[in-house]
Amino acid sequence: MTGKTILLFEAKSGGAPEGKRSALGADDIFGAGRDIVWSASGAVFAGSVHWAGKASIASFPHAECLVVVAGRLVLHSGGLTFDLASGGSVVIGRGEDILAEADEGTQWIFCAATAATLGTQGVVAIDGDVALAPSAPPPAQFLVGDTPQCRHFRAFSDETAGFRAGVWATTPHTRLSRPHPVHELMYILEGQADVTDADGTKTSVGPGDAIFVDRGTINRLSIHGNLKKIFVIAEG
Repeated sequence: MTGKTILLFEAKSGGAPEGKRSALGADDIFGAGRDIVWSASGAVFAGSVHWAGKASIASFPHAECLVVVAGRLVLHSGGLTFDLASGGSVVIGRGEDILAEADEGTQWIFCAATAATLGTQGVVAIDGDVALAPSAPPPAQFLVGDTPQCRHFRAFSDETAGFRAGVWATTPHTRLSRPHPVHELMYILEGQADVTDADGTKTSVGPGDAIFVDRGTINRLSIHGNLKKIFVIAEG
């Protein structure tokens, strides 16, 4: 745990923080290139992967949501092909058969869960242009000014393990400081936002940037213009 907002990837510089080079287990086919920047209770992990080549596994050992930030990753599973360039995103469910191929220079950011309660949910693409349905705004007591209009689409949900992913959008607003209720990875598709931690440290993000906020991190959120993001939530 850090209690801090982590800028996992900055699109302008192509930079990512150094993590601990470590696999998520003996059967992690991406383990040779995985950098774990953050982890909690040995069950939720976030970071980046630099990986190239070809590998396969009959039963993927954990659940992982990833967003490609450089290069090209192609996944084959269950007769389907997922061809992912920069901004492409999928969730790989535990137990899925996976054949992966990646070009040199391929990188993605990830949030993964290894809880024993995970079910088998398939491999699901996250489409940033999917139609969104209305969703609840932040609680009124934390808002400054007008209540925003929020929309979302949940692409993947394993409620037993508390692992969810999808797309969320909002109109501009400011949310007062509060502890973050979940572990959350966010990849910005559109718009600009500032996340300010309890000590005053401000992390500014825009399209192509990815940030991670762990549960309990006290932060203030200021959203400038309409914003859309891919989100991954873990409650483990």
